[in-house]
Amino acid sequence: MHLTVREVSMPSCFQRPCALSLLTTSLFTLLLTTLLLTTLLLSSSLTLAADAPFRRGDPNNDGAVDISDPIVILNYLFGGIDSISCYDAADVNDDGSLDVADPISLLGYIFIGDVPPPAPGPLECGLDPTDDLLGCFTSICDGAGDPQRIVAGHLLHRIAYGPTPGDVTRVLDLGIPVVIDALLQPEVGDEVGNIPLQALDDQFTSNIPVSQEQFILRPNGSFHYFLGFEEPPADWAQPGFDDSSWSVSTGGFGFGDNDDVTTIGQFFTTDLASIYIRTQFVMNDPAGLPGIYLKMLYDDAFVAYINGVELTRSTQGNGSPHLVGSPPPFNQYSNGSHEAGIPEYFQIPDSLLQPGINTLAIQGHDAPNNADFTLDPSIVSQTFTSTATRDVILTDANLQRFMFIRGIYSNRQLQTVLGEFWENHFTTDEQKLRDLFRALRNRYTHRILGSNTSARMHSSSLEFEEYEFFRDHSLGYFSDLLLFSASSVPMLVYLDSILNFAAEPNENYAREILELHTLGVDNGYTQTDIEEVARALTGWSVTRIPNEMIVPFPDYVTNPVITSHQSWTSTALLELGEDWSYFKGLEEPSPDPAGAATTAWTEPGFDDSSWLVGPTGIGMGDGDDATILTDMQNNYISFYARKNFIIADPQTTDRLELEVDYDDGVVLYLNGIEIWRSQTMADAPAPPPYTAASGGHEAAGRPSLVDLDHFRHLMVAGNNVLAAQIHNTAISSNDASFLPRVTSNVPTPRHIDLNNRQGQWNFRFNPAQHDDGAKSIFAGTPYQLDIPAGRVGADGVLDGIELVDSLTAHPSTAQFICIKLIQKFVSDEISLATISDGTAPIELQGLLADMIAAWFSTPEPGHIGTVMETLLDPIDQSGPFWNPTYMRTKVKTPVEFINTTLRALGAVASSDDLANQMKDMGMDLFQRAEPDGYSEIGSDWIGTTTLLKRINFARRFSSNVDNDYRWEVGDFVALDQNLGAVEVIDVFDEVLFQNTLTEAEKCIVIDYLETDLDGLPWPLDSTVPGYEARIRDMVGFMFSLPRWQFQ
Repeated sequence: MHLTVREVSMPSCFQRPCALSLLTTSLFTLLLTTLLLTTLLLSSSLTLAADAPFRRGDPNNDGAVDISDPIVILNYLFGGIDSISCYDAADVNDDGSLDVADPISLLGYIFIGDVPPPAPGPLECGLDPTDDLLGCFTSICDGAGDPQRIVAGHLLHRIAYGPTPGDVTRVLDLGIPVVIDALLQPEVGDEVGNIPLQALDDQFTSNIPVSQEQFILRPNGSFHYFLGFEEPPADWAQPGFDDSSWSVSTGGFGFGDNDDVTTIGQFFTTDLASIYIRTQFVMNDPAGLPGIYLKMLYDDAFVAYINGVELTRSTQGNGSPHLVGSPPPFNQYSNGSHEAGIPEYFQIPDSLLQPGINTLAIQGHDAPNNADFTLDPSIVSQTFTSTATRDVILTDANLQRFMFIRGIYSNRQLQTVLGEFWENHFTTDEQKLRDLFRALRNRYTHRILGSNTSARMHSSSLEFEEYEFFRDHSLGYFSDLLLFSASSVPMLVYLDSILNFAAEPNENYAREILELHTLGVDNGYTQTDIEEVARALTGWSVTRIPNEMIVPFPDYVTNPVITSHQSWTSTALLELGEDWSYFKGLEEPSPDPAGAATTAWTEPGFDDSSWLVGPTGIGMGDGDDATILTDMQNNYISFYARKNFIIADPQTTDRLELEVDYDDGVVLYLNGIEIWRSQTMADAPAPPPYTAASGGHEAAGRPSLVDLDHFRHLMVAGNNVLAAQIHNTAISSNDASFLPRVTSNVPTPRHIDLNNRQGQWNFRFNPAQHDDGAKSIFAGTPYQLDIPAGRVGADGVLDGIELVDSLTAHPSTAQFICIKLIQKFVSDEISLATISDGTAPIELQGLLADMIAAWFSTPEPGHIGTVMETLLDPIDQSGPFWNPTYMRTKVKTPVEFINTTLRALGAVASSDDLANQMKDMGMDLFQRAEPDGYSEIGSDWIGTTTLLKRINFARRFSSNVDNDYRWEVGDFVALDQNLGAVEVIDVFDEVLFQNTLTEAEKCIVIDYLETDLDGLPWPLDSTVPGYEARIRDMVGFMFSLPRWQFQ
């Protein structure tokens, strides 16, 4: 038999020391080369090395010299494999070539104790002392750093966002088991004593005082308004001013934000600078009430008056007023801009108020060349509670900061890493939640939040509360995490649980809870299971609750709120079916001398004795009328009605409301003043003539609601007159309707207005929307869950709670979650697919089996702390987590890259702009539209564009270009040390890599550091200006190395 033996000679990529005269690559080429190498190496899972340290006799690079090593050499020599990553390690007899003598020598050492392979080896790592032509391109010995420090650095890169300066030493001083045990003990609440973290928490967390807030003048009241193309009369703010000639509309006023009720387009189309608005409100003796406040949303400036006396005016951040003059002239623009965001409160002294009717007048002014304007006032009383404030997050940008604030500064690093993991696992979308809040309207069809910023505050705060729970309970029971997610407002909105009704189940969340949150894709469930899960979760929704009803998790799920936020006891002041006086629209009911329409017929003193009388509803053709106008069709297009009703006290705290269903249009009056008209009558004159035609509208059993509290100043104690004129679309119309009802309503303790900033959004179980039939999930399997029929009321929520417990106890859930944890903390080389086909590495399969056993080892299954302890193996440190094969093999996600980069140098980071940097790298936490979360697989983060973004970020950071994140060279290298290039690189090799850079990598860094832009030698000299700047540039370059992309 003829044997072909390969004799190999491999040129060393670099000779030691680096020959600068040979390294003439320009700066641009070096950066480009680094980028290309990064892309190549990340995509091929190789590690750059040349003449790397190695262990002779260990060519398979597994950290031990054993029988597998001569087999590798023989396979290479005789055609079994094409290459060896470290030829020096295979050159067992150190003769500068690979031949059959090498495996024979190694077999002799292994089995009969012959002479061991020459240094370096077989027990220690080192560089090749022989100047031969062989090379070592990758080796477990890597840069030959202290193995203990390498292991400690590895630990901190996995269970933390990398080490800060000194962390590696602290870990070794304490001992790895002690460190892991401490991190496995979860803590909740503020990190007392962590001053940098607390300062940033406070900076980007706002708060609102906790109080009992009651509206005196609710939002969206009726205002008279005057556009400031000229000065209004001097007494325009006085109580006695006659504003009957002013226009009337609903607050808030503005343009440009898509959040205004009454749009004033002239702010955009003309040089209009101001608007003047007035309304009246009624209150009891102010001396007997808690603090009274003007609650304002405004953009850009205002002056407010109570009963003709200036109350307050808006100011800039430095305290100077936006407007000057008393009063400011109509054509004055605001001296500065102000965005309408979160409502601001201005206390009203009792001395400005009076029992009974009061007048609120406001002049609002725009900023010059501005694109938006807002003026939206209300008046509230506030009684403050013992709970001082409630934290809120104002913006999505501030929300995203906390991934960096906590990641960089928190001492609870494992909880913080796992908090990000669970937030990503149970991913939700702040933007979808924000869109819901922006669209929500109250019972009077007005948006519940007066500004887009308010919607953003609610959505960001709820997402933050969810993230905080995941972080605080990241090491607790999986069932708690799953139940919290299922009942959280962001998830209920994100996956459409709020649209999951018994009559029409929505399967979105049911599918994802099985596919993404528990079992994994196609891992033990069927379409029937999805349908049954959806049925079990029908009725899971959201509501707003007052402060008094707020309880912690899981109480708000196990004992859920089952009623709506709208909860009051109603008494009819004017009931449907009562007699009204009515007049057929064959002519004007109260014409002026010229025969034109007037509103005299709507006034209390009008004599209606000649009118017809009949019960409501009044109309024809709909089958819903008690008084039928049989002669209306083709004879008259309108009719008029009026009714006396009693209000005992206009200052009552009861809520007064008018319900009216109509066909086709209606205009309503209270004591002679128009208070509301349907949109179908919007274009008709005031008052409309009896011949006016309406737009089309059908009385469909969903009456329009009018908040009569806005018109208390028109009411009197005793008899009041409600009047209406009803119009058809055409005289030939075959139907008409008028069905009115007035109620006095006493809110229950459950009630809260949706636009009340107190209280909170909360889980609600709605029994009326729950499918209470029997359900069977995983039918025919050992894990079958049978849910009985007939659970009524709040008991229906048990269907979902039992589902969560069943899913937690399902072995497929244990398998899927444990695989994801291995992917996060150990290796990408495992998945449901590789487990199914048996291609996952054997040691990872074994780890998975151990973790699944740990999942079921606790009194309740799925205790994450126990599972993580099994993964980390802190005592024996013999599991895959500690296997050098898996060290620095996981590509950092963008948030990991940013946090580890900043922590490595002990940076002072304000968190500004970090979210944008993260987005540029391809990650947008809290705002992912897809429900699968961001990948833990390294190849998914590989791309030339995103890698370039990483490099650009790292170089900006290292050079201190941005004040938002800074570090000091002097913390690592002092000028008086006079360190040269090699020594400086060694310092940062230890700081960043625990001294594991290969010789080739060091040569690249030296070349960068000591070569100018023209590729000429430029020695580093601490006595020459620019020393620190060059070190900064070098550190930025080291962050660009492929090695830094891995953890």
